[in-house]
Amino acid sequence: MTATRSKKEIKNYRQHQKHVEKPQDMCAFCEINKSSPQLVKLAKHFKIVQNIFPYSHWDSQTVDDHLVVVPNQHTDTLSDLSAPAAQEFVQIISEYESNGYSVWARPPGAITKSLQHQHTHLIKLSGKSVRFLLYLRRPYFRFLLK
Repeated sequence: MTATRSKKEIKNYRQHQKHVEKPQDMCAFCEINKSSPQLVKLAKHFKIVQNIFPYSHWDSQTVDDHLVVVPNQHTDTLSDLSAPAAQEFVQIISEYESNGYSVWARPPGAITKSLQHQHTHLIKLSGKSVRFLLYLRRPYFRFLLK
């Protein structure tokens, strides 16, 4: 995987995480409701939300849209879903996949997962390739030619 966010985007994301520290029993995804500006669609078992810190690049292309599919029930794994919820999940993923979205999720307990509430990324690529991307993890440096 390539560097998904610029250094500035990562800095903004980390600042956001510091300022919205919540008690352990609170979950940012669980708090999204019908009045939340992030909400794109509300289904029976899931909500589709706009990622407030979207990736700027994925698979060496720029990103046009970045949504997240989130179970309404707080869970960190898809295996906890009921049969009707699992069926709805496949329908949602199929719908977005047929509209050109890439589908991606981290496994439960992944240390790089920002929230332990299960969420699946829907990433729509622009089709514009990045000609050159150099990414060094430490020290963080990203050089990009579009």
